[in-house]
Amino acid sequence: MGNTIMGDKIMSLSVKELLKQFTGTNGMAYGVDTAIKALRPGAKFQMKAGDGVFEFPQWWDPNNLPAPSKDEIMAEFERQKAVAEYYQYAYDRCREYPDGFEQFDMLWHAINNGVNLKDSDWFKAIKEVKEKYPKPEGQAPE
Repeated sequence: MGNTIMGDKIMSLSVKELLKQFTGTNGMAYGVDTAIKALRPGAKFQMKAGDGVFEFPQWWDPNNLPAPSKDEIMAEFERQKAVAEYYQYAYDRCREYPDGFEQFDMLWHAINNGVNLKDSDWFKAIKEVKEKYPKPEGQAPE
């Protein structure tokens, strides 16, 4: 009938937790499974999906809540997608910033040589990355 997804990790609904828990290689990882885990923290399940239908042949929730509906799952999926897209700039920046030791060395040399920090190699390197990957305008999704 489709893919089977197993899940049993406790998740929080907060954006902060989403950012910590759903981190992928190139940004925030999100999917139907993470949506279910956010909607029903602590639930253990097996899910089958196919032809636009979600089925739960195995479902256990510590609060005895039923499995979420397809509409609930897709709404949470879209929320997580919006959060991931909004915060992608931060992941992109992290990949391109000089590593911490290099930044400290750049700062030390600037200070040691009496260079105004806004004129330093460190500031220029950070500014270049921030300009390449600007923070989106508007409120972050909740």
